[in-house]
Amino acid sequence: MRMHARSFRGTVAALLMAIGIAGCAGEAMLNKPLPHDRLNNGVGPISRGGYHMLEVGPSKAPDTLVLLAFSGGGKRSAAFGYGVLKGLRDYPVAIDGQQTRLLDQIDMMASVSGGSFPAAYYGLYRDKIFTDFEKDFLNQDIASYVWGTYLIPWHLGWLVNPDWGTNDRMAEVYDDLMFHGATYADLLKQGRPVLSVDATDVDHEFVFPFLQDQFDLLCSDLTSYPVARAVAASNGFPILFSPITLKNYRAECAGREPTWLRGDIVHDPLSRVAKQAEIARIYLDKEDTRYVHLLDGGISDNLAMRGMINAMLVLTGVASAERRFDFSHIRRIVLISSDGQAAGDDTTARERHLSSLGQIFSAVSGTQIDSYNFETMILANDVLSDLRETIRKSRCAGGPVARDGHPCGDVQSYFVHLSLAEVADPVERHRLQNIPTGLTLEAEDVQALETAGQTLVMTSPELAAFRNSLGGALKEAAPPPGATSSPAP
Repeated sequence: MRMHARSFRGTVAALLMAIGIAGCAGEAMLNKPLPHDRLNNGVGPISRGGYHMLEVGPSKAPDTLVLLAFSGGGKRSAAFGYGVLKGLRDYPVAIDGQQTRLLDQIDMMASVSGGSFPAAYYGLYRDKIFTDFEKDFLNQDIASYVWGTYLIPWHLGWLVNPDWGTNDRMAEVYDDLMFHGATYADLLKQGRPVLSVDATDVDHEFVFPFLQDQFDLLCSDLTSYPVARAVAASNGFPILFSPITLKNYRAECAGREPTWLRGDIVHDPLSRVAKQAEIARIYLDKEDTRYVHLLDGGISDNLAMRGMINAMLVLTGVASAERRFDFSHIRRIVLISSDGQAAGDDTTARERHLSSLGQIFSAVSGTQIDSYNFETMILANDVLSDLRETIRKSRCAGGPVARDGHPCGDVQSYFVHLSLAEVADPVERHRLQNIPTGLTLEAEDVQALETAGQTLVMTSPELAAFRNSLGGALKEAAPPPGATSSPAP
């Protein structure tokens, strides 16, 4: 009995300690307001400086714009996306007569859920990802940390403290393993590619990108925000994880709005720019939106393409109103989708009863997350074409020859969809697509997914077409794993 009493007292003491720690950390982890000296009184966004879209450092190349999106899908998607990065590292292109890596030409990345792990890691550490990411994340048993959040007494503060949830705990785990206290100020120092880690605002059912342009609407400072918390929000699968919460400091911005919202926006129900304006004004209402609750980005867009679509809308419409970007020098636009999603499970159609809670939950969540991906890709391709035509008009406004000496109409766009569904070997494709969506994988599955991502980059006909359009002789490239010949021309 004395032993049981000591054990009980120890458990209670651990729980009380967890409650105290969680209480202190809950308030400390809220986002911070914008410093007054960064508020903008002129044309443009609400704030100056910070992690604004495509204002982070100089362009990678004068005449190319390269965008990369990482899909959700747990560690399966993370490993596949890591393989795509390895492929882009090994993919040579000629820019201004000099051979370089396609990886080095990326201007912007967007990510959701599991795809946010390689995206954020590369954004912070660049080539260090190729030596440390497997050790720091891919080969870690992250599922054990999830179980520990629910079962270990000193991690149970979330049971009694509403300001500290299960995903706040997971943000600490990601920070300990990978990000080590890094904030968006550290990402800002790295320059391009700018990274949009996307979550879902579950109050309003919108994509919520972690960019200063979005934080401006809350009169909040993104540069001081921990990268680990953004990744946790993006990966916060509903029910399993609690929301990551942001506070709205709108009252401290003295009514400031971005310039593009002050212009004449046609209120067409089918206009995406008008829809973006409607969404922005929801956040500008300090009474109706006092807090923002964020969960998995895959709920609103599991391809991370909606964030890219919104970015392209800014480049084609919003940007022209604010005169923030000049794209008249752009001649090549590449949008790459790293899609590590699993195959749909239709085996239940052969059963009379769909009675298991797991079956029902999987069917409902899979339908919500995956069913509109085809339409999203079509929309992304259409908006990409609109961006191409907008740039052509800008280049041709002064005559048939642009300032760079090239024909003004020589603007081309490429949509590159790298998907597990495109793996050539049907047996391997089936195996990879049926790797479960989770946060722990076997080492052999990690390696197979990496190889698939790398090989799909090296054998992509769309990327080959883009590279050929650039011209220039290339040195012989090493064949990718599983390939029979070199992809270099």
